[in-house]
Amino acid sequence: VSDATAGRIDEVVREILDRAYGRTKEILTSRMDTLHLMAEALLQYETIDAVQIDAIMKGEQPEPPANWVDKPRADSSNGGQKGSGPSPIGGPAAQT
Repeated sequence: VSDATAGRIDEVVREILDRAYGRTKEILTSRMDTLHLMAEALLQYETIDAVQIDAIMKGEQPEPPANWVDKPRADSSNGGQKGSGPSPIGGPAAQT
């Protein structure tokens, strides 16, 4: 293609991307409460299913997923302090 055609293609693609960006920003800012509710659910459960998404989209606090088991984090057994307890690989080598 010629330089002029390539330039026109670039302009059209840029216009499409700018419109899509503007619309996306508008949707996200107008639904900020929903966005935060979904982020909180994902941080808590790591994954959510259609039931949780439906609740979130209605502005409701989602219930845990059907198979959710609230397990303590791996580092919570020592009060959340890193370095406490045995190392998974046996710790540092002995100094000689």
